[in-house]
Amino acid sequence: MMRADGKWLFIVGLTLTLLAAPFVQAQSDGTASPATSSEGLDVEVEQGGLVLIQMAIPRAINLDSKSDTIGLTEALSGTVKRDLTISSFFNILKPAQILAKSDREGMKPVYRDWFNSGAQGLIKISYKQVGKKVIADFRLFSVEGSDQVVLPKPFDGPIRIDASVKKLRAMAHEFANEVIGYYTKTRGFFGTQIVFVKGSRRTKEIYMMSADGVEETGLTGTRGINMLPSMGAGRLYFTSFRRGGPHAFRLGSGSTRPFAAYPGLNTGAVLSPDGSSVALTLSRDGNPEIYLLHPDTGKIKRRLTNSEAIDTSPAWSPDGQRIAFVSDRHGSPQIFVMNANGGGVQRLTFQGDYNQTPDWNPKSGLIAFTARDERAIFDIFTVDVGTKEIKRLTQNQGNNEEPTWSPDGRFIAFSSTRSGTAKIYLMDQTGRYQHKLSTGTGAYLTPFWVRY
Repeated sequence: MMRADGKWLFIVGLTLTLLAAPFVQAQSDGTASPATSSEGLDVEVEQGGLVLIQMAIPRAINLDSKSDTIGLTEALSGTVKRDLTISSFFNILKPAQILAKSDREGMKPVYRDWFNSGAQGLIKISYKQVGKKVIADFRLFSVEGSDQVVLPKPFDGPIRIDASVKKLRAMAHEFANEVIGYYTKTRGFFGTQIVFVKGSRRTKEIYMMSADGVEETGLTGTRGINMLPSMGAGRLYFTSFRRGGPHAFRLGSGSTRPFAAYPGLNTGAVLSPDGSSVALTLSRDGNPEIYLLHPDTGKIKRRLTNSEAIDTSPAWSPDGQRIAFVSDRHGSPQIFVMNANGGGVQRLTFQGDYNQTPDWNPKSGLIAFTARDERAIFDIFTVDVGTKEIKRLTQNQGNNEEPTWSPDGRFIAFSSTRSGTAKIYLMDQTGRYQHKLSTGTGAYLTPFWVRY
């Protein structure tokens, strides 16, 4: 284990918080039972929010004479409903508000009835199972314009899909993304994945879940301590205490192997956007410093920092030309940026005495990070790389940590203890529309949104 002198306390706090933190009650480490796609959302809308689009999404119409026994209806309309609710751009009309007879009218809406229900948009889905395939028809209508919205392929007509809930959910995510793109000019993030740590005080494993929080898959099964996952180009990097770590491991093509096992710390590996390098923290030469390693072999390509301070938590800019990181070189942990070759170091944060876990917005110059306030509570902030303007996104709702940006740069997933045990929550980039994303038991920690 590491020496416990003062020089190591900061890095221990950054890399080993999973060993002690946010557990309020003991929870099992079992795999979550997925919630149905349209339940479990408790959206907290802050004042000054967007004007939401009033959307009606009746249950998918089963055109088959057989009853739905495997959850096809929920996989289709339920998934779309959950996605659009999570997106924060829509208010989904409740069944009691709907005056139209959706099943009776089929796929040809009586616009007057939907208009009188208060809908601006209407989504209708029908399906029929034919052998091992499902023929599904996804349609978006403008109630105000009394016409069908023309969406790009494959949503310009019926689609043949394998008759599995997973495949139907995937297509429903794609449809939801197109609907979001139609109204906002930017497609949604649904169908992407978030990797995270889940477990108890004794064991922590790496999991992956869909961005709507429904599907969970375990990626490690060591019954040990696994932490700080990141993922890119289909490869998972994580830190583990197996084999006397902390060492960095890589999971790809179905096998897990050691990636970096240099003396001391090997933590926080993250792949560059172009896939050419992995940045991570090593303490092989004494102090924790940031290095670049070959993404396949783990061989050191370059040492980026060289100071008596602790430098850790690298996060790539979207173009791969710069790296944000944490350093206590001026006495307390602060957020810095540097060029990808280690030059051009610039300090970004000057407020607060404990700033950590930076993550760079994939579409802008904003960096989200965790900061400890005067009450020793952790909350999430953003800092603009250009102006250094800082904005607070969370407050008075437990500890909120480990922000990670969505691929479209409009949302942030994070870990929060507001409901007791840490869970993964979602909010937009201004801190509005916060709601719980994860649906299982146990503590959910250090989420990382897979962006490339």
